[in-house]
Amino acid sequence: MKRTLTGLLGILALVCCLTAGAGASAASSAFGKLIPVSTGWLPEHETFLIWYAKQQGWDHQEGLDIRLVWFESGKDLIAGADTWNIGACSAFSILTEPHPEKVTIIGIGNDESLANAVMVRRDNPILKVKGFNDGYPNLYGHPADVKGKTVLCPAASSAQYLLTKWLSAYGLTPKDVRVVNTDAEQGLRDFVNGAGDAVVLWAPYSYSGDEHGLKVAATSRSVNARQPILLMADRAFAETNREAVAAFLRVYLRAVRMLREESVANLSESYKTFYKEWAGKDMTDAEVIKDITIHPVFTLDDQLRLFDASKGRSEIQTWLEAIIRFHEGPDAPQTKIDTLLDLVTDTFLKDVKRPIPDYR
Repeated sequence: MKRTLTGLLGILALVCCLTAGAGASAASSAFGKLIPVSTGWLPEHETFLIWYAKQQGWDHQEGLDIRLVWFESGKDLIAGADTWNIGACSAFSILTEPHPEKVTIIGIGNDESLANAVMVRRDNPILKVKGFNDGYPNLYGHPADVKGKTVLCPAASSAQYLLTKWLSAYGLTPKDVRVVNTDAEQGLRDFVNGAGDAVVLWAPYSYSGDEHGLKVAATSRSVNARQPILLMADRAFAETNREAVAAFLRVYLRAVRMLREESVANLSESYKTFYKEWAGKDMTDAEVIKDITIHPVFTLDDQLRLFDASKGRSEIQTWLEAIIRFHEGPDAPQTKIDTLLDLVTDTFLKDVKRPIPDYR
């Protein structure tokens, strides 16, 4: 009986393989020869767009066969650059990598400025004051509430950038507080267990902070520290596959159109499935709504406007220059800053075929 069952399973497996092969051949003949494109992603919001597009077969409609490669962090994604042609991660990770000249920045995945947050316990005196600095009307707290306190924060990260900009809004520097370097997950755990006076987190850990009753004292948006997720391409790949890069952007921007026009309620179940697969987390309806609404995405026209450098620095370059100066320090040579900003190009956005297809 065991041998018979094994034989039947083998036959079924063979049938499935043949069926899958026939399906692949049909897809190939229907869309022509597909160009394989390996792409690197994190278990975060921006990945939902390409994940959904792949589920719908939008890549095949553009003549591509997009493969999604999973990475734990931006640092890991950068280290694994030999496994992808196009990737997405924080601007901080890209601009501070050892060899940024190997990539070209081709677009924006989303804006994480509202997802990066300084969180405190509900009884923290910081929450009793708002608008101390006229330049930051949504900032909570007073310098006296912050100076000398202990802050848990991931080192060499977008969170550290937020921490520095947050302290600067009070006229303080990291030397005015005690910074404990820890990763986001461990930092949240330690903070919930009583360590420190504030913790700097990004999504989805900030959502877990909400669940533990923590309150937001500041976001990157409230202290003018824009935190875009950037779409980048391996420079060598982009130079020899210009049409494929533009086609990839069209696939991604089709998902942007969907996210801008479709109701969150209609996307909820797909989003939960995505997050379970990519982040290993079961999301509630409230978390889905928050994660989608606090991550602005940008249409093709939006992106062309942000990348327009016809009158000097583009808006996206202005955002990135602040990150570069933070990382490189006040004495950074202008030539290095200019070299990093030259990674940004609107060439591939201009190549995107219009109109962006409907998602329905």
